[in-house]
Amino acid sequence: MAGTITFVGAGPGAPDLITLRGVEALKRADLVIYAGSLVNEQLLDYAPPAARRVNSAGLDFTAVIAEIKAAYETGKAVVRLHTGDPAMYGAVAEQYRELDRLGLPYSVVPGVSSVFAAAAALKTEFTMPGLSQSAILTRDAGRTPVPDGEALEKLAACGCTLCIFLSVAGIRQLTQKLLAAGRSPQTPAAVIYRASWPNEIVVRGTVADIADRVEAAGIKRQSIIIVGEVLERSGELSSLYNKHFAHGYRTADPRDGFHGRCALFALSAKGTCKAVEIAAGLGDEAKVFVPEKHAHLVPCARLETYPEGGFADAYTGAWKRFDALVMVMAAGIVVRHAAKLCRSKLHDPAVVVCDEAGDYAVSLLSGHLGGANRLARAIAGITGGKPVITTATDVRKLMAFDELAARFRYRLLNPEALVRIATAMLDGEALELTMPPALFQNFYADNPEFRYQGASPDGAIQVRHAASDTVLRLEKLRYAVGVGCRRNAPAEEIAAAVDAALETAGLVYDDIDCFASIDLKQDEAGLLEAAKNAGKTVRFFTAAELNRIEVPHPSLAAREKLGVNSVSEAAALLAAGPGAQLVLDKQIHSQATVAIAEVKS
Repeated sequence: MAGTITFVGAGPGAPDLITLRGVEALKRADLVIYAGSLVNEQLLDYAPPAARRVNSAGLDFTAVIAEIKAAYETGKAVVRLHTGDPAMYGAVAEQYRELDRLGLPYSVVPGVSSVFAAAAALKTEFTMPGLSQSAILTRDAGRTPVPDGEALEKLAACGCTLCIFLSVAGIRQLTQKLLAAGRSPQTPAAVIYRASWPNEIVVRGTVADIADRVEAAGIKRQSIIIVGEVLERSGELSSLYNKHFAHGYRTADPRDGFHGRCALFALSAKGTCKAVEIAAGLGDEAKVFVPEKHAHLVPCARLETYPEGGFADAYTGAWKRFDALVMVMAAGIVVRHAAKLCRSKLHDPAVVVCDEAGDYAVSLLSGHLGGANRLARAIAGITGGKPVITTATDVRKLMAFDELAARFRYRLLNPEALVRIATAMLDGEALELTMPPALFQNFYADNPEFRYQGASPDGAIQVRHAASDTVLRLEKLRYAVGVGCRRNAPAEEIAAAVDAALETAGLVYDDIDCFASIDLKQDEAGLLEAAKNAGKTVRFFTAAELNRIEVPHPSLAAREKLGVNSVSEAAALLAAGPGAQLVLDKQIHSQATVAIAEVKS
């Protein structure tokens, strides 16, 4: 019976920096071959007591292969334990080639490289905007040469971050090469000895003095050298978390994205993996529905399963519970099931179909009001695919009025007029528009068939097709923001919590009527300042008023400290009026809780 062969990256040194997969391989091992001077021997404790432990330091290549081959052919589980990640100076390529020649199968478990443990020790990153967007992992020529094109003098000339392995013994000559390449003597440099080990040493300096500092510290081996301006940690701000920067997982304007609870369905293992990928990009509330046999592929927090043959029931249930359904499967399956459930564009959830490769995200149903077009674009941003949008107005680059309503939070007062207005728009007939000037300028001013009639005092929108005397009316939706906060919470912390809640809900401050809280916070300076800075008033409610409101997430802390079941959710609902519903459940931050409710007119 054949055994198994697994190459495992041991990590940089600390025994808790090996991967979980690496630990599992060790737990099953009958033979562990490890590099004794480089691998922390505490890792051997993961292997069963009966497992053989062989230090490869005294073995040549032929002997190592012989040990692996003999154990494999007798049905043993072999772990070849390499320091850091095997891919970096691990001398594994020749072992792979020989095993391939012998026809012995093997697998590889990556590890944490010492270069990344060095970054952790330095509390820096190797790529920073404005300083360096590249890092070179290399070594200097020593007893073993490097290719001419990879000489350190040539690599150093590019100015990016250098991560230099296996070279500290020659650091004085190395710094001369850096200077010859044009690096300034004041370029920051650092040497990390045995990164992540208990006896780790970090030496900082510059190209001019790092050799003296390293020699004074007595460091001669097992070190990483880092050279570059990133060690100053003074780079520009990254665009990644800039709220005005759009990428696959976030739009620059929250109104351009999809905001709602998503159910993702998949039938196959490959489809399940793609659904999990998409769900991670859509947010915490996205759930993944899969057959029970694929449950192991889905994180527990997202998992919803259905039994064999239970797809139709699960789909029907999700149709009623979620704002959108993302179907990672053939479109025909989806169409046949959706056809039985469709009511109208006012009520149907968004439905998007995606193939297992993520190449296409097809907006299938409720493109505008339901947000399927925006959702398809979001999914394509996550998968790197293409959104497929077929609604006529989008194809012609026109802003449909139901899309405008969904994105800018308007209620259609007479949706039956939509079809006639949309037909007139597509036929190029004149339409008279009454709306806020910014909306007209952004979406309609360039088309002479849209004739501006001014703005309504209440922000309402009216679209009139004079030829048929059809008028579409849209009423601006308003929202109340409920806020609970700690005593003496800073205004900027409260504002940050409100900002995050608005972004999650796809709202902006112009959509907000008021803040709301408990009357015990009437003198809370931070809350009052945050509201004032936002140009909003704060409505306060008594404990008795708040306790009359049923909320989805009662707070034990609020009950103990303030005598109420809820502050943020109850205050938002009270301020929004009778029959109001939350559009965003309580969001918990370090200094404040925030909930948002739609104001009932």
